[in-house]
Amino acid sequence: MSDPVEQPALTTVPTALLRKRRQLNKERVARAVEKKLQDQKKAGKAKAPFKRAEYFVNESYRSTMNAKRMDRLKHTIAKVPESVSILFVMRITTVRGPMPQSVRKILQSLRLNELNNAVVVKRSDKMIEMLRVVEPYITWGYPSLRSVHNLVFKYGYGQVKDEKVALSSNTIIENKFAEQGMLCIEDLVKQLYEVGQHFDAITKFMCVFKLTPPKGGFRRVATPFKQNGAWGNRAEKINSLIRKML
Repeated sequence: MSDPVEQPALTTVPTALLRKRRQLNKERVARAVEKKLQDQKKAGKAKAPFKRAEYFVNESYRSTMNAKRMDRLKHTIAKVPESVSILFVMRITTVRGPMPQSVRKILQSLRLNELNNAVVVKRSDKMIEMLRVVEPYITWGYPSLRSVHNLVFKYGYGQVKDEKVALSSNTIIENKFAEQGMLCIEDLVKQLYEVGQHFDAITKFMCVFKLTPPKGGFRRVATPFKQNGAWGNRAEKINSLIRKML
């Protein structure tokens, strides 16, 4: 009968060392908590960023000019043909410093937060009035079917499972809108241009168009289009601008 195999002795840690480690851990946690509390106090006492006098002068000037412009709009009527069903709207300029709150809210609602961002919106009297409020920052007009087609095929993106995906395959449209009877990108373009019953669902699904600026950029952005400038309603001439940016 063989002798029993001796088991190796278990290593033990002295009790004094364990107490020391426990105390160090407590002190480390206490320091972390104290540092977090101090950081929170500092953040609460953080001063607002310093604004120079020029900031408030510019804010007052822009608010005054915007109020005058809005007063002039009350005495004018925007004429958009009844045959127009959709509008193409693009952000063409921005400002450093303050912006009228009404202008900022409308631009945000249209998702025009960056230069050269563009959207297709449904024509309505309310929409036209909104565009007139933000006209110095945008250009807009009446896109043709060809323009909408080219925009969607070249710059069309959609939100698929919280991810931005290029609309490069009919499968994407079929998976998203098969129940609505749309099976390909052409169906989506038709719904957009004709303001079909699924127009709102499509515009919610699609991301804004991020276009490349025209060669040489926009000229005279502070002047309205009707005075050979850049901003405002271009009517059918918006299609010429779209072609330059594709």
